[in-house]
Amino acid sequence: MKLVVLIVFILFICTFINSSTDINEDVVETLTATTKQPDSQNSFDLEKIKESIRNRKKIFKIDQISSNHTLIREALIQRGYAESKSISRGFDIKWSWCWEMLGVRNKDQIVNHFINHDEIGSKSGLTKNMNKLYQNGDKELKDEISKIFPRSYILSNPLEKKAFIKDFNRLKNNNNNNNKIKNNNEKLVGISNDELLNFNNHYGENIISTTTTTTTNEKEIILENDKEELIIYPIQNHIDGNKNIWICKPSANARGVGIRIFDDLNLLLEYSAQGNDEFIVQKYIESPYTIENTKFDIRQFVLVKSLNPLIIFKFRECYLRFCSIEYSNDDLNDRFVHLSNYQVQKDFSKDKNKWSKVSNQWSLSQFKDYLSADSENKVQWENELNEKIKKLVITTIKSWPRNGHNKGSFELLGFDILLNDQMEPMLLEVNTNPGLHLLTDNVKVHHKIAVDDLFKVVLDNQNLWYNQNNKDDHNQNWIKNLTNQQQIDYFGQWEPIYVGDFDKSIEHLSISRPNTLVSVGNK
Repeated sequence: MKLVVLIVFILFICTFINSSTDINEDVVETLTATTKQPDSQNSFDLEKIKESIRNRKKIFKIDQISSNHTLIREALIQRGYAESKSISRGFDIKWSWCWEMLGVRNKDQIVNHFINHDEIGSKSGLTKNMNKLYQNGDKELKDEISKIFPRSYILSNPLEKKAFIKDFNRLKNNNNNNNKIKNNNEKLVGISNDELLNFNNHYGENIISTTTTTTTNEKEIILENDKEELIIYPIQNHIDGNKNIWICKPSANARGVGIRIFDDLNLLLEYSAQGNDEFIVQKYIESPYTIENTKFDIRQFVLVKSLNPLIIFKFRECYLRFCSIEYSNDDLNDRFVHLSNYQVQKDFSKDKNKWSKVSNQWSLSQFKDYLSADSENKVQWENELNEKIKKLVITTIKSWPRNGHNKGSFELLGFDILLNDQMEPMLLEVNTNPGLHLLTDNVKVHHKIAVDDLFKVVLDNQNLWYNQNNKDDHNQNWIKNLTNQQQIDYFGQWEPIYVGDFDKSIEHLSISRPNTLVSVGNK
C-alpha cells in the first residue's frame, strides 16, 4: 500500500509541474482505478487528492518585454488563473513576444502565437506571401490584391530588387511623359484637327519608346542574370500619384522605427544597404483620404483562432491614429506629416502655425459621426467601408501558410489600414504583437473590451471548439449558423467573419521543431 501511496503522490506532483490538461485527466483516471482498492481509509485520502487535482488553479505566464500586459493579467486572474514566474515550461496559457519564447510542450497548452506567425507579422513575410498569393491567383484575386495592397518588394532578394528598380523607372518614365503631354496640351488650343492628330501620333510613340537614364550601377543590377524572370506588378493608378514616392521599411521593426520615404532611387538603395536590417520597399500612397487635411490610418484588431480550418474574427470597434501636421508630400523627411504611429506622434511639439486641428486619436463612433456630417462624402461605415475592410482582412489572412496551425494557438493581429482619396481601404502592414499600452482615453476603452472578449473566444467557450469525444472533429461550420445575439453571447465584440474548411492534405509544422513537418493526424 505504501507503494500505491507513493505512486499517487508522484502523479499528484506531476500535475502541478506540467500543468497539462491531458496529464491531469490521465492522473484522475489512474486515481479512479487506484481508489477501487478495498482499503476505505486509503480510498478516502485518494478521493481528496483527486478533488484537489480537479480544483487546482490553472497557471498562466506572461513574458513582459516592451508591451503592456496589464489587461491580459487582469483578465486571466478574474478567470481564476494563477500567475507563475518560474522558469519551468509548465503552464496552461502563456502570452509572449514570439513562438520561440513560448516553450510549448504539448498541443493543449494555450499560447498567443502560431508557429509561423512571422509569415504575416514581419514586413518581409507579409510581402512574400501576398506576392505569392497574387502570382498564383486568378484574375479576380489579382484584381482584389491590386486594389488593397500597395505593390511591395523585398530588397534583400536580388531578383525583387531588380524588379523594384524597373518598377521605379517605369513609373518615373510614365510621370515624365504625362508631364510632357500636359505641358504640350496647353499649346493645343486653336490648332487644326490634322495638327492635333500629328501631335497624338508623335507623343503616342514616345510614350512607348522613351526610356529613362540610369546610373552605371543601376544598369548592372538590372542586366545581371537577365534571363531570370522578373515579376513587376501592374501600375496602381488609385495610389501611384505623380511624384514616384516609395516608403522603405525595416522588416522586423515596429513603431515606425527605421521607416524612410524617398523619391530618389539612389538614396533609397543607399539607405536600405546600411547595417544588417532586411528592408522592404512599398509604393507610397501619394493621395490619402484626409480629415481636416490630416493623414491618418485605421488600427483594426483581428483574431485568428485557427489556421486549419481557417477561422477569423474581426473586432467590431477600431480607432483612427492621426498625424500631427497637415498633409503634404513636399517634405518627405517630416515624420509628423507621414507616419501616424502613436510612438512617433507623441514626440511632436505643437506649433500653432502648423499643427493639425484634429486630436491624435478618434474612436470609431467619432469617425462615423464625421462621415455622417460630411455632406460631400457619401461613403458610410456599416454597408461600405466596414465590408471592404472585412474583405481586405480575409484576403490578407488567406496568404498566411496554414501549415503553422497548432490546436492550442491563437493570434491577435493589428492591421494598419489607410484610405486612399477615393476612400478605398489599403493594407499597410500587419502586427502580431499590437501594442496594448493604455496611453489615451480611446484605447483604454478599446483595449479593455478587446482583451476581455478575446478570452471569451479562446478560454471561456473552449468546449465549443472541439468535440471532446472526437479529437479529429475539425468541422467548425456551426459558427455560420449563429444569430447575431448568439455571436455576442459567445464571442463578445469579436465578430466571426470567415470560417473555412479543414484541409487534411496540409502537413502541420512540429511544435518542437518548427522547421520540420509532421502528419496532420498528430496535431
